[in-house]
Amino acid sequence: MNLRQLLQFITLPLVILYTSGCKNEDLGKDYKLLHNGTIYLDADRKAHNLLIEGDKVAGFNVNEKKYPNAERIDLQGAFAYPGFNDSHVHLVSVAVAMSVGVPLNGASTAAEIAAIVGEHCNKLPQGVPAIAHGFVFDNYEAWTLADLALIDQATGNRPVLIADQLGHSYIVNTAAMNMSGLTGNTPDPPGGRIIKQNGQPTGMLRETAGAIVGNVAIWPLIPDNMVKLPAAQFFNMWAAMGYTSVVELMGGPMGRILKPGLCSELEAAGQLPLRVYYAHTFFSLDDIESYKNNIVNTDLVRFIGLKLFVDGAAGNGDAWTSWENTHGGHGLNAIAINDSFGPQFNIFRILEKSEELKLDVHYHTGGDLSIGAVLDAIEAVKQKNGTLKTRHTLYHLGFITDAQINRMKQLGTHAIAGVQPSLHWEYSKEITPFFYGAHANGSYPYKKMRDAGVTLAFSTDFASTPLDLCWPTVIMKAALTGAGNPAGNPPLTMRDMIRGFTVGGFASVNEDQVGTLDIGKKADLVVYSKDLYLVPPAELSKDNPKVLATYVAGRQAYSAPAR
Repeated sequence: MNLRQLLQFITLPLVILYTSGCKNEDLGKDYKLLHNGTIYLDADRKAHNLLIEGDKVAGFNVNEKKYPNAERIDLQGAFAYPGFNDSHVHLVSVAVAMSVGVPLNGASTAAEIAAIVGEHCNKLPQGVPAIAHGFVFDNYEAWTLADLALIDQATGNRPVLIADQLGHSYIVNTAAMNMSGLTGNTPDPPGGRIIKQNGQPTGMLRETAGAIVGNVAIWPLIPDNMVKLPAAQFFNMWAAMGYTSVVELMGGPMGRILKPGLCSELEAAGQLPLRVYYAHTFFSLDDIESYKNNIVNTDLVRFIGLKLFVDGAAGNGDAWTSWENTHGGHGLNAIAINDSFGPQFNIFRILEKSEELKLDVHYHTGGDLSIGAVLDAIEAVKQKNGTLKTRHTLYHLGFITDAQINRMKQLGTHAIAGVQPSLHWEYSKEITPFFYGAHANGSYPYKKMRDAGVTLAFSTDFASTPLDLCWPTVIMKAALTGAGNPAGNPPLTMRDMIRGFTVGGFASVNEDQVGTLDIGKKADLVVYSKDLYLVPPAELSKDNPKVLATYVAGRQAYSAPAR
């Protein structure tokens, strides 16, 4: 699904309900009783009813006659599970881009891009930057000053940032570079590249170079009032997919996009249908403590720590690997294992500081060298301090080695594997061999990690993953079938999937109040029309089984429209 289709999709009406429940006057309690169905308390245990008091689970398999005034919720034979967590999304970031953005739908020439973006600029208010997304190039190095001139002619003095299909390479215009102070003398940042011609920047920025412009000339200039509606629509969409929470990684290589206050405003207005755990994207030791200016903690919105880009996207051939990829080079690393980039980019110094601050960290790690650098630093901090206070979630892990899997196992709950089967096994199955040849065989070895006892946290990584592949049941299909290639992608089980969307997903945010439906836990759950265990893997889809409802903190947050 492209962005034009996405714009149409998110305008569809979703039935979002916020029910306060009914007061049980006889007992002085606020009770709900789910019955006439099957409730999975976790991936293994089942109950025939569930009692909710306020926002928590109060019991299961109870004597229903003892609660005559409880609000009864008839499941009508449906199946409920602990609420699902998407442990890696960029919903707010995409909402920001969509508020002033336009889809490029695979445009591949400067003339095509200039025509689309130029027309879009004419529709925006003065003083607001323009965003575009979705260009596709085989060779990013080929972008020239002549191409930049076409973009400048179409966009004028309005700052513009244009992202490629994966969101890891960017075109900016001269106005944006001037506002950011980017010139021919600006050096490449760690983990990024400024493409130049005759010593002058062409406007093509790779990976972390995008933050030079994004952090100054783009993201701070987009007002919250333009973002609130698309953000709300995305949250509603994820609730309709069956998620009761998301881990919002607010930013990317193109800069920090922090909008936690916007999320709490939606919550206060009764328009936030799920929990939002958010991380603070930072780029070096210099700005690690800037998170203090952006902390928001409410019932549904919670700060969970830091996000760090260690290397580039494998989908662009930029994962940091010990061997050269098929296009030459070892990828792009934004962080070093020493002071070669300066002490502020030394992973060991960064982790010493994050441990001192007691902040969990989430990492973009695709290649074996990036994974190894993070594990080395975690182990060094543990050895120095004698213990670890924090948790570390490593995302993607495309080229993790067997030895590194064992090292993650030894770190136990302090090292979580954030994985995306539909992105890497389904969507990127042709891209990975293009850049990595034979090394693509056996990449993203999720079953090996599972067998070693590493905690898996499943996610979408939207918007790198197309919307069609973001439903939990679609991710399950990819994982249970090996995305049609079980020899290359040894399949997981439905039990793995349910654990990875529940207790595994919440391990990535160090959250123990949700993930199971045990007594005293938050009453977050998703209701499906069928038992996930009994649906043949090949028949799983976004509509099979159907999401009937979600509940967050005991309140119904989503109800499927009647048909």
